[in-house]
This record gives sequence, structure tokens and C-alpha cells, in this order.
Amino acid sequence: MMIKEEHKTLLLKMGLREDDFRFFDGKFVTYEFDEEKGVRLYDPYYQTSYNEYIGIDGWSVWSSETDTFMSDIVKAAKAEAERREKMSQRPGQGDLTGFLEKKFGKKGQ
Repeated sequence: MMIKEEHKTLLLKMGLREDDFRFFDGKFVTYEFDEEKGVRLYDPYYQTSYNEYIGIDGWSVWSSETDTFMSDIVKAAKAEAERREKMSQRPGQGDLTGFLEKKFGKKGQ
């Protein structure tokens, strides 16, 4: 599928990478352009690196909307997971061996 250079610039600003353009086949991955709204991506199967929300109809928001809802949620969730992981006390190798021996018996019995 042929993609105009000015449209590529807008798609890249949305978060796509240069190598994503190989997926544009005009059927399962495509885009449309509007003079006022910019571009929007059709990628219902997330074949590209676009990581924002794609609606049930397969379309992203318009580039002029600069939607970052999904990446904002992911960043916050990742930060919270890392915080909790640091607080977590994980069992050591010896503890794990003890738990397994207690549950299944000692080796060779």
C-alpha cells in the first residue's frame, strides 16, 4: 500500500515505527487522512507497534486527538507492580526446597 510521506510523518508521531509500514496492506492494516483531524490507523489485530487503544471497529483515534489513555494506564500499572515487587519478601531457594519436601516428601523415600 502506498503511504504519502506527509502521512507517514503523522503516523510516526502517533507511535508507529518505520518498520510498521510493511504491514500496511490496505485490508488488515490501513489508515485514512482528514485535512482537519489528521490520520487514524486501522489495525484491528494490533499488527503494528501502535500501543494505544484501538476501538472495536478496528480504528484508532485521530492523530490530532493525541490520545495516550492506554500508555498512561500501562505506565501507572507497571510502576505499581514494581513498587509492590520491591516490598514483597520472596522465599529463598532453601525455603522452596523445604516447602516441596514438606508437600511431596524427601527425595528417595
